Amino acid sequence: MAVQGSIGTTLEFFAAALPTTYDETGINALTGGVLVGEIASYSEYGGSGNVETHTPVDTGIVNKAIGVIDYGQMALSIGKDKTDAGQVALKDAFDGANARSIGTFVLTLPDSTREAFTGLISSFTTNPGTAGPFITGSCNVELNNSVLQLAAAP
Repeated sequence: MAVQGSIGTTLEFFAAALPTTYDETGINALTGGVLVGEIASYSEYGGSGNVETHTPVDTGIVNKAIGVIDYGQMALSIGKDKTDAGQVALKDAFDGANARSIGTFVLTLPDSTREAFTGLISSFTTNPGTAGPFITGSCNVELNNSVLQLAAAP
């Protein structure tokens, strides 16, 4: 299998909406999502475990176990567009009517397979930058659940 490119990747946001079941059926049943426009880059995302250790004095051998799992965050770099419904929904989920609420995110890859997760918006910033034609910004999504691997959109 060849590594696929990222051009054509999209992100759909379901503000303050959670699936009734955390599986493909629940995700597919969601309605009212909006595509987030002008995303220039996505950061890596997904879980990592906190490695806990215990060293008995008699052996001096470090025992390791995975403790707390943190599903991390996804950082979005965006070209700011005040009229983009997806960006408006993300800002609203940060400090508007849906502030501090958990929403659902569906990332569709160029081969039409999807990944979904739930999370909340922890930042929504603007960067006027230097002299130039683009105002950019960023948005951080704090994942609060595992990332689901889904089939192509129904």
